[in-house]
Amino acid sequence: MSLYPPVYRRLLPHWALRFAFFLLGAVLLYAPFALLTKLVLWLTHKPHVGDAHSICLRMPIQWLAQPWMYGTILSTPTYLVPILILPVAALFLGPLFCGWICPAGHIPEFLSRLVPTRFQMNLAKLNAVPVRYGFLLGMAGVSLVGGNACCSFCNFTHAQNIINAAFGNFLGLTYLASFSILSFGLWLLVLGLFTRGGRGWCNYLCPAGALMGLAHAIGAKLGIGRRVKINQAACTDCKTCAANCPAQAIAADKAKPVAINYHACTACLDCTRICPTKAIQYA
Repeated sequence: MSLYPPVYRRLLPHWALRFAFFLLGAVLLYAPFALLTKLVLWLTHKPHVGDAHSICLRMPIQWLAQPWMYGTILSTPTYLVPILILPVAALFLGPLFCGWICPAGHIPEFLSRLVPTRFQMNLAKLNAVPVRYGFLLGMAGVSLVGGNACCSFCNFTHAQNIINAAFGNFLGLTYLASFSILSFGLWLLVLGLFTRGGRGWCNYLCPAGALMGLAHAIGAKLGIGRRVKINQAACTDCKTCAANCPAQAIAADKAKPVAINYHACTACLDCTRICPTKAIQYA
């Protein structure tokens, strides 16, 4: 463990719990299981394939800029997940889907823990929020000129292909197009394994995460729901939380008190487990 921060030892039990929820997310949403997806399709009598694509977290967001697609969204309940269900849940509970369930976010994060931090980029000083919301608007807006960015930048597809391959189905990996290969490398390697925390893609290029982050920030502004909070009276300004936040959502400015960026926070609760004075709570 000498190559890794000592705090990793304290986080191992918490990571084990989050890994269990990651497995639950894979079983519920991803083939060959996709139990939740299949249940929804059975209840709604929709003849879609039971995998991560049936509950698409990309296309409905792009369709928000296309009013003529609203009928399609309303006719298929699964399309409401990224634009209504998950943002409303994030408004009151924080983006727990991102921090606990989403396999596409967990795969690069967990694998990044195996890479010594000295080999990883630290993007904490970069403000990811403008890029995140800019990509969200760009993805929705490009559809107005006949473009399509939702499938090319779909890390859910990459995660689905990896999980399928783990169960012997390599078909998805054999059909990677040229741009898909680039986005796969960007998601898993550049902004995953070799970025501190492994959540670079989530920070910059996930429109579903951006909508949940916006709802989370609005909830924090209005003072409703549950979220990670810092008790400034108990905080010693040690910056342990900021140094180990996977989403790099905790400010580490020496001239200012520690603060949480609710636009970027994934509610993974790692910070609540490593704060030496228990000054951070999910409340």
